[in-house]
Order: sequence, then C-alpha cells, then structure tokens
Amino acid sequence: MSESAKKNILVVGSIAYDHVMRFEGDFKDVMMPNHYSLAVTATNRMVSYGGCGGNISYNLKLLGESPMLVGAAGSDFSRYKERFAKSGIDISNVIEDKDHLTAAAFICTDNEQNQITFFDAGAMALPDAPALKSTNYGNIGYAIIAPDNPSRMMKMARECSELGIPYIFDPAQEITFIKAKDLMWAVTNCNLLIVNDYEADLLAKKLLVTHSKLQTMAENYIETHGAKGSTVISKKNGSFFVRAVQPSRIVDPTGCGDAFRAGVLMGLRRGLPIEKAGKAGAVIATYNLEHSGTQTHSFTLQEFNKRFEENFNESIF
Repeated sequence: MSESAKKNILVVGSIAYDHVMRFEGDFKDVMMPNHYSLAVTATNRMVSYGGCGGNISYNLKLLGESPMLVGAAGSDFSRYKERFAKSGIDISNVIEDKDHLTAAAFICTDNEQNQITFFDAGAMALPDAPALKSTNYGNIGYAIIAPDNPSRMMKMARECSELGIPYIFDPAQEITFIKAKDLMWAVTNCNLLIVNDYEADLLAKKLLVTHSKLQTMAENYIETHGAKGSTVISKKNGSFFVRAVQPSRIVDPTGCGDAFRAGVLMGLRRGLPIEKAGKAGAVIATYNLEHSGTQTHSFTLQEFNKRFEENFNESIF
C-alpha cells in the first residue's frame, strides 16, 4: 500500500482546555525593566477545546482526514471526549487519568497579537503511551509528534521510525525540556522539522548548531513567521517562500500554528509537493485567525479549495 493510500494520520500532542483572553493594550507599555511582577486586566475570557494534539486533530477532520489522537486527559475530559467521538476522531488511544485534571492553557493576547501563556500540564505530565504495534498502525500514512509530555513524544517518534512511518517533528515549547541528544535524534530522523522563528533560534542554540545548519538537518524544514509567511526548505525540491493568506478579519492568532500543521499534514499524506502542502497550511491557518478560539472555525472542502485557488492561482489537487 502506498503512503498516500494509507488513510490515518497519527497525532501525538497535548489535549487541553484553553482559557483565551484579550488585553486591550500593548504588553510593552506595562512591562518595566528588571520588574517581574505584571498585572493586567483581561477581557472576553472564553474557555474552549484546545491543546496541540486536539487542535491538529480538529483541523485534520475539517480537511477530510482521519486523525488518530494519542495523548493524556484528566477527570474532566468527558465533554471533550464526547465532542471528538461524535465528530469521528479516533480517541481510543487517549489515556484518561481520574486523579488529575486535563491540561489547561491560559492565553492573553494584546492589541499587537503578542501573547503571554501559562500552561498547567495536569494529566499531560503522565508519560504513558500506547504501543503503536497494538494499534492499527499499518494504515497510518503520516504522523506528527507535536508538543506533549517529552517522554511520550520521544517514545512515539522512535516507534514511528522503527515502523517506517514518516513523521513531522514539532517540538515547540517542549524544546527546553527535551534532552539535547533526544532532540538531535528526532530532528535528524524526521521527515519534516517545523518550527517558528523563535523556536528555530532556541532549538539551534540547544543543539549547538547555527540557524542555517538547523535548516538542513532534516529531509524537509519549515519555519513559520506568522503574518510574514513561511520558509520551506527541501533537500529534494529546493527552497520556497509561502506567503500568508490575507484574512477577512483578525480575531485571535491562538492555534494558527496548529491549523497550519494540519494543512501541511493533509498535503503530505495525500502526496502533494511540500510547497503546496505549505500553501494548504497557510489557507487553514487564516480560517483559524478569523475566529476566537482554536476549534470554532469551520468550512466545507469546496470552500477551502476555492479559497486556495483564489490565493495561489492553482487548484490544490
């Protein structure tokens, strides 16, 4: 069976409830040098379904894909579980721990779209993970190792490598907590390394390599720059710049990176060139940007394809 014929996408990542707020000002105006106490009044707090693994799975489902979510949740997971089960997302490999709460993120965004985030790991701190060989792994066409418990991330990355499943490595906020030797192994064995510009510098520093060296360590590399688009570097296909898609409105950037990754995953799973996969990521990230919360946007595949064509003057398939 060819990789593009394998329908499932393995998603390893956090499952969380997001508490999203806005600060009607700029953080820079209330920050003082050498002072580490900060108090702001936030507005419009909204509690929504989130977590990197949850967000990526949600977006993959919108794109007509079949995500298999691996992660850990707590005693308050029932609402999230019921929602995903109804949507057809495979949550059979989510570990539920009744002694902890599901992870929670508290995210505040200012008028310049800067964000301050506090994250409570909750049940995510549990390192348990299923053995892929006990699942229907033979139908997994692609995987993503997104931010989660570092132990679970590395276990799943190594299993994907052993089973020949191509995977995206997306270490993000876990870069600080994963050992350098494990990061080096995951980066050099993944099919695609994806980071934003800040994470690229942090990862290069931890691996003791230059930024330019980091861009060549994996078979493929994507570095995102928010509204400035993304850089795609492929050992096989060369380098490309993918511009961001103009939003109809800017509401909330939270989760745009997860949406982008889902678009890239969809493209790679279906055998699209990596540049076009990056363009698919840019389109779906904009849908996310136009809504408050990380799993509140929706579209039909026809609407998605039309928007892709309008922005890139080519059909997606």
